[in-house]
Amino acid sequence: MFVFFANFSALFADAAPPAVPAAGQPQGDPWMSLLFMAPVILIFFWFFLLRPQQKQEEKQRRMIDSLEKNDRVLTVGGIIGLIHLVDKETNEVVLKVDDGNGTKIRFVVQAIAQVFPKDKDKDKEKSS
Repeated sequence: MFVFFANFSALFADAAPPAVPAAGQPQGDPWMSLLFMAPVILIFFWFFLLRPQQKQEEKQRRMIDSLEKNDRVLTVGGIIGLIHLVDKETNEVVLKVDDGNGTKIRFVVQAIAQVFPKDKDKDKEKSS
């Protein structure tokens, strides 16, 4: 049995060592591989970082442009209220936050984080 393992290890010991290039042969420039990888890296950053951010900014811009009176909104500070006034010239919006006291708060339009969907059933109940 020992002879088998001795022959088995001798089988792999006869393998030639890996080839090492001679001193005068060119190795390949590492800058060239980086040059070929640069477009791949740029495309990666574009599709996974920049493009989603641009889409999110466009969505936010469309939401701000579509603000109207009586829209129910949420601010970045967590305040929920109804829009009482939208002033496009000064980029301000006035929210009514309490119907009982008539409390109103003025915000810049960029502070609006979300517009809640309008409930058509509630609108029908109010109008009748």
